[in-house]
Amino acid sequence: MSANKTDPEIERRGEFARILFPTDFSAGSERAWAVARGLTARLGAELILLHVLAETPLYSESFFTAEQTRDVFDEARDWVVKRLGEWTATATAEGLSARWVLKTGVPHAEIVGAAAQEHSNLIVMGTHGRGGLDRALLGSVTDRVVRLAPCPVVTVRETN
Repeated sequence: MSANKTDPEIERRGEFARILFPTDFSAGSERAWAVARGLTARLGAELILLHVLAETPLYSESFFTAEQTRDVFDEARDWVVKRLGEWTATATAEGLSARWVLKTGVPHAEIVGAAAQEHSNLIVMGTHGRGGLDRALLGSVTDRVVRLAPCPVVTVRETN
């Protein structure tokens, strides 16, 4: 069976066979990473690490030339690919079934889309725990994912 196909028996039983772990590599994500690996091990699930790169702004919208903007984006992408590889290697060294996915776009929309595309049964993600004006101005990727996700979402708050 393809990793992207849903087993009807698993769906009927409501088991968590495929866990999506979106990460921005922040301290909150690192704490959620430990929770995601623990749940994956206990449930015998597949773990899918996901990072969403923000779309490259048009060079006319920045202080950089188009080439400089592409260079910065490429460097960021290379760093993310390296980190995803390292985190996936950590999971597989622990005996977990793990792979990574890299998307580009609006984070909450790409996370929700990946959950559907990958037939994820559970999303585990960190939250920064912002409140008040910060939350009103910046919004919350986690809040939007919780509201829009096609599956349950476990949130792990960053400790201070």
